[in-house]
Amino acid sequence: MFKDKTVVWVLEYLLGGTLVLVPLAVVGLWRPEWMDARIWAAQLFVVCLGVVLISCASSMRQRMFLAKRIDTLAEQIRDHCASSQESAATEDRND
Repeated sequence: MFKDKTVVWVLEYLLGGTLVLVPLAVVGLWRPEWMDARIWAAQLFVVCLGVVLISCASSMRQRMFLAKRIDTLAEQIRDHCASSQESAATEDRND
């Protein structure tokens, strides 16, 4: 389950980074004397989409990390409860 989500956030990082870097590189390398405002608006929109994808990937990565921590904590609690019940059963048999 976690591997599927890992692929998703990695793809979001890659696609978001591409959407941020490509328009900025186009503006940096291609400097016509006159550039239409619609081109600037479209490039700004694409860069904003890239930033949104990067932030979504970051939050998904953090949620996955917290889910793993919760799973390990739940396993530790189960193991502790099981060992406590076994020790209580052993003490009852000895009495």
